[in-house]
Amino acid sequence: MTSRPRAAGALAAAAIACAAPATIIGFVGDTTLEGGWYAFEDTFDVDMTPIIHGGEPYETVTHIDYGFGGESGTIHFPPHSLRHIGSGWAHWSHGYEGEVFYSNGAVAVTYTFEGDAVGAFDAYLSPNWEPNGYVVTAHGSEGGEATVEFEMLGIQEATHFGFFATGEAIVAVKVMGSKDYAIGEWRVGVPAPATAALLAIAGLYGRRHH
Repeated sequence: MTSRPRAAGALAAAAIACAAPATIIGFVGDTTLEGGWYAFEDTFDVDMTPIIHGGEPYETVTHIDYGFGGESGTIHFPPHSLRHIGSGWAHWSHGYEGEVFYSNGAVAVTYTFEGDAVGAFDAYLSPNWEPNGYVVTAHGSEGGEATVEFEMLGIQEATHFGFFATGEAIVAVKVMGSKDYAIGEWRVGVPAPATAALLAIAGLYGRRHH
């Protein structure tokens, strides 16, 4: 088999990236692609930036400003109550002790992104004392959509979920459940320029050889 010159491969990657359809990938968990805290950095080559608000417990928050990779924006949402683990919110998981945002009794909340394009988003979510199931849907600027579902089994548990977009930006994330919750450890990011192209090539290769 004769390999193609690297430059030609790069040009092909760029061409495929331009033609790649808009899509959003969603996942749940902690350590693998299917459950992906590390999937952004290790698989998608995305540099994720934590979103930190600051402030005192029980402060009412309706938006958070953020900056990442030279980009900036704001997440808007209905009034949430800022809590800290051990100060306003009793339990989380994996040793996290920072800020979280209580939904103030709401069980269905839409978080909207305003500003520069967000190519990836993730967070942790924990129910208010009782086990519960949640459905989280990301909406893209070009009409793409992805939904993840997960069950929360205990009051000391926080579950990670995330979304990765190609060919469009993530403009909103909607959380739906039957129990109020806290959300925290959220991050945003922009994929490296070559990532979408590599994913497109991998997808085409897989379709041609299976």
